[in-house]
Parts: sequence; structure tokens; C-alpha cells
Amino acid sequence: MSLTAPPAPAPRITYGAVLGSPYVARLLGGTLTGRLPNGMAPVAILLWATASGSSIAFGGLLSALYGLSSALAQPVKGRLMDRHGQSAVHLPAALLNSAPWWPCPWPDRTADRASPRPSSSPAV
Repeated sequence: MSLTAPPAPAPRITYGAVLGSPYVARLLGGTLTGRLPNGMAPVAILLWATASGSSIAFGGLLSALYGLSSALAQPVKGRLMDRHGQSAVHLPAALLNSAPWWPCPWPDRTADRASPRPSSSPAV
């Protein structure tokens, strides 16, 4: 027979209590907004590839390569931020992240402009 009391149950922590903590909601909102391009870039790559006449498989391959390169670069970026500070790393990282997008051609929209569009006014 043990003379020690059983441990007290841990207090229940709810999502409301966490979001009610100072600065948590603001940081969560900023993080979700800041990471939105990371989630939308593979979709944009797939749409660009199919609009340019490539197959969905090729677009999926390009999207997978984008995701793989992001997964490999994030630990390096974090290590550089720990060593040199966020301010010194964010601007070069943003420029390097956007550099592969610069040479991407925009889809050809001349066919869209050449096709007649229905008039919004009724015919007389």
C-alpha cells in the first residue's frame, strides 16, 4: 500500500483559452496569411502548365518539385535566421523565392480577345 496521493489531473486547455492568450490570434492570423502563397503556388503551377498545353502529369511533377525544394530550403532558411537574424534573411529569401517565377511566360490570351464576346446590352 502506497502512502502517496495519486497525481492531480492536468487542467483542461481549450482552443478558446489558447486564442485568448495575448498576441496568439494576431500571430496565428499573420502566419496563415503569410503561408498562403506556399499553399497556392502548386495550384498556380498546375494551372499554368495545363494552360500552356502541357499535361496534368507534367504540372503535377512541377508542383512536386516546388514542394520538395521548399521542404529542403526551409531548414536552411531557419538556420540562417538563427545565425544572422530574420531581417537579414527575409529580403534575400523573398527575392530568391520569386526569381524562378520571373521567366515564366504568361498564358497567351490573344485567342480570348479575338473571340467575340456577347454584348450586355439587348439587341435592338
